[in-house]
Amino acid sequence: MSNPLTETVTLSQAKELIRCLSHEQSVLLLSPPGVGKSDVVRQAAADAGLECKSLLGTQIAPEDVSGVPRIIGERSVFCPPRVLLPENPQKFCLFLDELPACAPDVQKAFYSLLLERRIGEYALPEGTWVVAAGNRAEDKALVRTISSALVNRVLILNVRIDVTEWLGWARKSGVRDDILEFVDQNPDALLRPVPDKAVPFSTPRAWASLSRALDLVGARGSLTKELVLALAVGRVSDDDARRFAAAWIGVN
Repeated sequence: MSNPLTETVTLSQAKELIRCLSHEQSVLLLSPPGVGKSDVVRQAAADAGLECKSLLGTQIAPEDVSGVPRIIGERSVFCPPRVLLPENPQKFCLFLDELPACAPDVQKAFYSLLLERRIGEYALPEGTWVVAAGNRAEDKALVRTISSALVNRVLILNVRIDVTEWLGWARKSGVRDDILEFVDQNPDALLRPVPDKAVPFSTPRAWASLSRALDLVGARGSLTKELVLALAVGRVSDDDARRFAAAWIGVN
């Protein structure tokens, strides 16, 4: 039996698809950790002038979605939480981060929200975006089995990293030249497979974080070859860290 075909999109393509689709269809971004899914959702919302309200899948309970009951007259009415249904009727971007990590009962609570843009008897403001993100089962992250009912309610975009695209973003974002040069010469180092053990590994987020750490230490005049190696080993894959440190020493 052949393996199923998985089409992928870059972050910039995902951003454009979010802007095109998410006011009508719920979108789920899937990728390894540290690729930049959360950032691209917030950027897309900001570009569209929408406030981005986030819910973290690992920290919510079903009542955080459906709301809690309140007696009005002789009836019990569920009052949805403000983050999902603010008093202000303006459209916004609802970002469901780490959706695949939600417990099954929380996933079930999202069904009507993802498909019908509705929480009980309350509808989201017209034009509101619904975007979710999470890691894949093979990424060894905290991921549960996504129910077929949930899968059938979202449009899944599998996100890949494009090195040229990341380098362009990194230059604009102030990532250090030595890291840009290393990644440019070693493109596979931008994103490594998730290791079996809980140890640092190379991702776009890890390289950006290492750049900031080096800048902070360097601003105090304390950047030595020993510290460069220690910081690199503490943030990216061991082999990448040692090769980056060797390259840094070679030019400093």
